Amino acid sequence: MARNSMGWFGWFSAAGFVVLGALYLLDLYNDALWAYSPTWTLIVALLAGIGAVVLYFGHDPTADTVRRSTP
Repeated sequence: MARNSMGWFGWFSAAGFVVLGALYLLDLYNDALWAYSPTWTLIVALLAGIGAVVLYFGHDPTADTVRRSTP
């Protein structure tokens, strides 16, 4: 069975999803907080979230890999 894991790139993407999601929610209540529109902030946050999920279930090149020992 495959072991799913994320490296630093996956965690960076997950952090981007959390931060941009929070900025989106704050931008709904305060219009002058963020320079971009809430729609674009939400789109980029969703892309970061999708990227984090894909890196978790797919092959994250920065993740720790299981090293096979040679006999």
